Amino acid sequence: MSDAQLQEHLADKEDFESQHGARSKQWPRVEHAFRASMPSCAACGSKEHLQVHHMKPFHLHPELELDPTNLITLCMQPGQECHLYVGHGDSWKAYNPDVKQDAATTLADSTKREEIIVEAKKKRLVL
Repeated sequence: MSDAQLQEHLADKEDFESQHGARSKQWPRVEHAFRASMPSCAACGSKEHLQVHHMKPFHLHPELELDPTNLITLCMQPGQECHLYVGHGDSWKAYNPDVKQDAATTLADSTKREEIIVEAKKKRLVL
């Protein structure tokens, strides 16, 4: 992730939290446990720069914030950035409703990555 992308991500996160409230105090524990149980990116297999992504955003589905069935591990590995491209359809202000299926397709056949990214952009839902 470039410095500019990191700054945009942090600004979006701060803006989001000011509008929707901070995460549960249990989130760090749940995030750590999930990452330990799923230690590689679901879209590319990377084991570096991992982040835990909510498939259904927690501010839209607060009841699922800590539910492991709503989580998926995606990376921000330079050159892959699966969290941004597959999880959010290339916009931190959106999410991909088919992230689990798209990640599995990309992991199974990396030649479909660009096609999946294009499709994720088309079907992304704005937060």
